[in-house]
Amino acid sequence: MLPTYSIDDIFELEKIEAPFRKIFELAVPFLQTRLNLPHTYIVYQYANLLLEQESGSREIAIPACILHDVGWSTVPEYQLLKAFGPNITDPEARRKHEVEGVSIARQILSQAGYNGSLVGRIVEIIDGHDTTANARSLEDAITKDSDKLFRLSAIGFRIDCERFQVDPHEYWPNLLKRSSNWFLTPTGRELAAYEARCREQEFQEKQKRSS
Repeated sequence: MLPTYSIDDIFELEKIEAPFRKIFELAVPFLQTRLNLPHTYIVYQYANLLLEQESGSREIAIPACILHDVGWSTVPEYQLLKAFGPNITDPEARRKHEVEGVSIARQILSQAGYNGSLVGRIVEIIDGHDTTANARSLEDAITKDSDKLFRLSAIGFRIDCERFQVDPHEYWPNLLKRSSNWFLTPTGRELAAYEARCREQEFQEKQKRSS
């Protein structure tokens, strides 16, 4: 049974729990492209919800979620919209953000005092979080699910419609179809179904107001 929750879209470093605040602080300069800062903050929140129900390691999953997209900072702006979303035409750039993300994440984790096998398990998730469908660990599944839940959230859905310049009513059925096999954990699937119901309700309410 999932707790009642709401997703906060206003990032402030003080809202990040103390053990992971330094990692997030060091990641911020690498999250200035592609609206990655609000994206990462929302992914962080979903990860916390998933970890309330799943038995994964917070010490692995939370840093992986915070750092999963730092590699986009190395991809030129003109390539970004070709490398993710509904119509990927530059898979090499998509893969580049994972590879470069591993290198950046290692630097950040070292600065934050992480070392040894823990670093290896975190960066293993970053290396493949978008380009591999199957989870290699529960923490990998939590990271993948948290990342994808952003797309179904009210904030993420609005952001994607704006940046891809698509009509929400046309984009939603396509997103819903594509997302049907995305989620790897029971909690991820439950959260996805809940968010889908919320977006459907919002569409219905908007239609009533305009009629």
